[in-house]
Amino acid sequence: MPMNVALKVAIVKSGLSQLEIAKAAAMHESRLSHIVNGHRDPSEAERKALARILKCKPSALFPLAVAS
Repeated sequence: MPMNVALKVAIVKSGLSQLEIAKAAAMHESRLSHIVNGHRDPSEAERKALARILKCKPSALFPLAVAS
């Protein structure tokens, strides 16, 4: 799975570190890193939390995510 470029760009634009975002999303920094780098798929709750923190819609960060 390739890197999630949309998520990476949103993180950089936010001005927050991955550690700050991970803490705000109640996840370990390594979990966020794995999501950004395409090694793990985020849960629906993680998608929503990241979108809230990064002030965008989940579909903007995870365009290929299948709605359940």
